Amino acid sequence: MRKVIYFLFFMLIIPALIEAQITPAPFTEEEVRQFINEYKERFVKLDLDAYMALFSGEATENGMLPYADIRMAYKRTIAWSQSIRYQVKIYSVQTCEKNAFVQGRYEILQPFKKGGKARLMKGDIQWVLAREDGSLKIREINYGNER
Repeated sequence: MRKVIYFLFFMLIIPALIEAQITPAPFTEEEVRQFINEYKERFVKLDLDAYMALFSGEATENGMLPYADIRMAYKRTIAWSQSIRYQVKIYSVQTCEKNAFVQGRYEILQPFKKGGKARLMKGDIQWVLAREDGSLKIREINYGNER
């Protein structure tokens, strides 16, 4: 009888304890805002590897670009840029158990290395963040560019 009780204990209790340890911690608004700030700072530093480390390998941009294409696009942007000035205003942060949804507005001023010209981009922006291996990652980024 004792063996049956031990068996039931291990079959019923232990899996519940393991699942509790695997379930990611819920997102906090402060954590999400800190992540977006880090995202902005890494882009401004023009450090491609540090910047792309914030993206999930499964990330998409504007609903169609996969991670490899996102990386290539930012590599070109960084290579052509003398500097980048990036402002972000967050309008809303919605946190769920597995994701966080962030909406805001951005403005980027990108002076080019050659030609002395600059490009101004601004518009609405949305991020979907997920936790991977304990860290926040960008799963989706969607933005528009007003002309």
